[in-house]
Amino acid sequence: MTHHAFFSSLLLAGALLIAGCQNADPHHQSANPDLEVVRLQPGVWLHTSYNTFDGVLYPSNGLIVREDDHLVLLDSAWGAEATEALLVWIDEEIGLPVNRALSTHFHDDRTGGVAVLEAAGIPVWSHPMTQRLSAEEGNPVPPNALKGIEAPGSTTGFGSLEVLYPGGGHARDNIMVWLPEQKMLYGGCAVRELATDTLGNTADADLESWPKAIRQAQSHYPDARLVIPGHGEPGGPELLEHMHALFK
Repeated sequence: MTHHAFFSSLLLAGALLIAGCQNADPHHQSANPDLEVVRLQPGVWLHTSYNTFDGVLYPSNGLIVREDDHLVLLDSAWGAEATEALLVWIDEEIGLPVNRALSTHFHDDRTGGVAVLEAAGIPVWSHPMTQRLSAEEGNPVPPNALKGIEAPGSTTGFGSLEVLYPGGGHARDNIMVWLPEQKMLYGGCAVRELATDTLGNTADADLESWPKAIRQAQSHYPDARLVIPGHGEPGGPELLEHMHALFK
């Protein structure tokens, strides 16, 4: 099965699971043309925002995860305006408060909406290194630092989720998030989509540690069924194997 067919079948399965429920449509284009939201599974939505560089339109992924009577946001949308639109969509389509948010590294596709989230009363967390690198880069700085994940391979709880610091990769501070109930790994920008044949932007990458970081993810989560990259289409654990091919 191609990755396109895999993702299509995934969305169809998700639509069938939630058929008859409120907002059963698995795809929704918001009023902002640079934002769309796809329901991956009941209680998990993929938000994708867009930005243009040198005439090329790039997508950026994040997740919305339901925990009982509230939501957790993994990465803001790409920029303040798209993040404002995302919060409006969440309020209108899901109707639950966002309890907390997480930025998975310091680049502005992950932190660009931090100020909007804070203004909305949503605490934003990150790896402690992300705070320093964001400040050095002039990007919005997540105000809250996770503890106990300084060493590569370390993990910490984040409500019902688990945060892994696999070590440097796409950026020195990139973290991943495990959704145990769904067997879903949010790899962020440390993971590339299957369609790509490059490592993408490596300006801030730790190319020596990146392969080790992917092996950390594979070791920690061998039963991952769905892997979400920072950009492009989700897939299965083959996305992690694909990374090793890209390193070569």
